[in-house]
Amino acid sequence: MLEPPAIERAWYALGAAVVAMLGLLFAGRLRPRLRMPGALCVVFAGIVLALLGGGVADELLRPDRWGDLAAGIGRGISSLPGARVPYRGLDEWTRVVISTGGTALAVVAALAAFWPRPHTLGVRYVALVLLMTVYAVPAVALNLSAEFLSGALLSVLVVAYLRLERLRVGDAGAAAMLAIAVAVLGLAAAPALDTDEPWFDYETWALSNAASKSTTFSWEHGYGPLDWPRDGRELLRVKARLPAYWKAMNLDDFDGQRWLRAEGSSTLDGCEFGGVEVDERRRRWQQRIQVSVRNLRSSTFVTAGIACDVFALRLAKLPLGDGTYATATRALRRGDTYGALVYTPAPSERERRQAGSFHPLYFERFTRVTLPGKPDTVTSEEPGGDVVQFKLFADRGGPVAQPVGAPGPEQVPAGRLVRESGYARTYALARRLKAASDSQEDYVQRVLRHLDRGYSYTEAPPRAAQNLDGFLFDARSGYCQQFSGAMALLLRMGGVPARVSTGFTTGSFDRKAGEYVVRDLDAHSWVEVRYDGIGWVTFDPTPAVAPARSQPDEDAGGAAAAAPSAPDLGGDIRSDPSRQVAVAEEGPPWTAIGFGAAAALAAVALGTWLLRRRRRRLAAGWGPLAELERALHRARRAPGPATTLNAIEAAFRRTPAAAGYVRAIRNQRYGVRQGGPTPAGRRAVRSELGRGGGLGGRLRAWWAMPPRPR
Repeated sequence: MLEPPAIERAWYALGAAVVAMLGLLFAGRLRPRLRMPGALCVVFAGIVLALLGGGVADELLRPDRWGDLAAGIGRGISSLPGARVPYRGLDEWTRVVISTGGTALAVVAALAAFWPRPHTLGVRYVALVLLMTVYAVPAVALNLSAEFLSGALLSVLVVAYLRLERLRVGDAGAAAMLAIAVAVLGLAAAPALDTDEPWFDYETWALSNAASKSTTFSWEHGYGPLDWPRDGRELLRVKARLPAYWKAMNLDDFDGQRWLRAEGSSTLDGCEFGGVEVDERRRRWQQRIQVSVRNLRSSTFVTAGIACDVFALRLAKLPLGDGTYATATRALRRGDTYGALVYTPAPSERERRQAGSFHPLYFERFTRVTLPGKPDTVTSEEPGGDVVQFKLFADRGGPVAQPVGAPGPEQVPAGRLVRESGYARTYALARRLKAASDSQEDYVQRVLRHLDRGYSYTEAPPRAAQNLDGFLFDARSGYCQQFSGAMALLLRMGGVPARVSTGFTTGSFDRKAGEYVVRDLDAHSWVEVRYDGIGWVTFDPTPAVAPARSQPDEDAGGAAAAAPSAPDLGGDIRSDPSRQVAVAEEGPPWTAIGFGAAAALAAVALGTWLLRRRRRRLAAGWGPLAELERALHRARRAPGPATTLNAIEAAFRRTPAAAGYVRAIRNQRYGVRQGGPTPAGRRAVRSELGRGGGLGGRLRAWWAMPPRPR
């Protein structure tokens, strides 16, 4: 079920099952009062060995880590419907659940087969079902060699398990010949039953069931009312050394109305795309992440920053030339896992200021926008217009333009074109902010501060916000797409290489699993700015009240200090560090449930022991008859050795209820099927024993026959 196969796990399973078998055989030989506690100890030891044999870390078996263990097993089980076997993925808990499943089945089968019972041994049919499951699950899920012969051998073993011990020695030969004949007939009939189409296509059912719960996103900007899912569904889990924004797509082009992904790809790929050599000084920002897909379907690998490479065993990768990768075969789906080497720079403001404003000529494309020629074409479906190239921040000169349809080698000045376009106000704002800035970093910070003052967050923005110029000057309210799109547009008009990125915010840090939990609430859009010698740096102009940046913290009380720090998102605008703490689905309180189950099991064992003790005492003479005899002695009305129950009944004839109590005891002793002794009759006997003795006689009667039997 695993690739590469974990051969040693089979030996662990066999060893744990043998230990459970020998332990129960030993417990069955203990004294009756110790038999059940001994068997429960064997069960506990067997479960521990099954978990260890399946690959569970031993520190997770401590009672204070049972919650982590249950959460991890639950995560692994939830990933199984979309996981293909043999499993070649990287998700640790999926591998643990698969290997632990076989080990646990073997151990539980041994416990069921050898459980000590009063007159027999084990629950044989339960054990048989478990043992057959050990074979049936891989037989259904995998393409096994010689599967017909294996099935014939399984059928012979099942018959032997059920009937071999009841077979007389003289009939062994005939039984063996009959079993072989039936097996041969089964081998002959098996090819006819093994059709091309499965009787029940479990794999298709599992994938369709998983797909029905998956969420997809359209990452390109639209600026209309936000219709992203917002039900808190877990989409990804990311294991990373440093927190980052998890990127799905870059939007490199502005077409005059919205930001979208560039159709062409660059010649640079992986870490080269940032134009920065990742040397020893910058290697602190390079990390390898591991992503586990939960309820997301995506045609691109969700990574971070600049993806240098993607490691996916079951999916072909296709570099998009902008530091991201697409899947070349099928979309990502539930159960997929992959790794990625990413470069996620998080420089301080001082490091950004020291970077300067130089950029290679290639990055001029990130100060380029398409603008419509007339204001009334800004919101048209096909804006057309001209491609306007703004000079880099450190260069002199105004913007130049080329027609969109037929770009030529010659460019013409475009200052008047921009001032007469539908983005004239945006260009004027960019020039005003740039005039007050001494460096690229100054300009970036001024744009951030401008968007932080007088703008509000809403997921149902007014109609004016469907255009970025209208958002900046008329609506002044919107969501992450408006904020990030407007910031990137202002930066490009100011000569700063910038682009829009879409994906997910950092998510919530699950301290127990050491992973970032990403939900649909974390879907987001932000800005990346290129710095010389550093690469693409993340900035987030969206207000902190946005759902992607302000999810409530379920694990309060100082937990924030224990989580990794939030990524630097650009000086004055930072993500809220408190939301980096676990918002992971804790699920049920497994520790309390575990202790409750153990207490319930102990109560059942105690009740069974008390019931058996009562039965033994009844067999030894304890019960209403013995109590009546003891009460007569204590009340000093002990009968002679030859006195019968009939005589005692006659002595109580003055009190019909007391006489009826003795009569019921007599009938019960001799097997007469009538009503047994009643509490009312017992009270009448106590009154009869105290009759005529005064206060002392009544007290003696209460001592002789107390209100409740003992």
